[in-house]
Amino acid sequence: MSAAQRAVTGVKICGITRREDGLAALEAGADAIGVIFAEPSPRFVAPWDAAALVAALRAAVAPRTFLAIAVFDRLDVAAARHALAGLGFDRVQFHPGGNAGSAALRAALDAFDAAGAPACGPGTATTRAWGALRVRDATSLDGAAALPCEAVLLDAWAPDAAGGSGLTFAWELAVPLALERRVVLAGGLTPKNVGAAIERVQPWMVDVSSGVETAPGRKDPARIRAFMEAVKHHD
Repeated sequence: MSAAQRAVTGVKICGITRREDGLAALEAGADAIGVIFAEPSPRFVAPWDAAALVAALRAAVAPRTFLAIAVFDRLDVAAARHALAGLGFDRVQFHPGGNAGSAALRAALDAFDAAGAPACGPGTATTRAWGALRVRDATSLDGAAALPCEAVLLDAWAPDAAGGSGLTFAWELAVPLALERRVVLAGGLTPKNVGAAIERVQPWMVDVSSGVETAPGRKDPARIRAFMEAVKHHD
């Protein structure tokens, strides 16, 4: 097993909008939660509400720890650094938007690093940022191995959504990258298919949002538990 992989696959439940959903995810064993800072998303949470949400979840599950990830659909250096330094988040996740690929994502990560801020100095991208790419074909991953971020999240390409579309992509495209570095596999994962996805890709972590929902931004505790059981069964 390469350094990019882990013996136990991590799980991120993304698009958390409510305390009860976050608790359901963490109590089921999730390693990370994602909170959406993209206003067009039906899962959007305002920054002041996001800070309260994360604080409430940390208090509820203490002393257990988890990763709180602020998800942005475009580069906003000030907002991203504030999420880390002022809102209680552990990581920021950048989606370059549209059909932009690795070059645009690298530019965003470089700008994030270059700006500098208290508690978030140069080099922060490689330890506290994830870069997201939408996979349409093999060319979507050109340059992904060299991106200056802790992990690369791979989601399905969709014409009208930066994420949370419920669509899958050809998982075999992710295999070479997962052998080289940390890959967070996303895109249409559900309790029924996540085992097959892990078997094929061997990612560092899997990411689910719509696959455990009853409606956008409303998680189903039973589906979360089923998803976690499917991952644990495979591991």
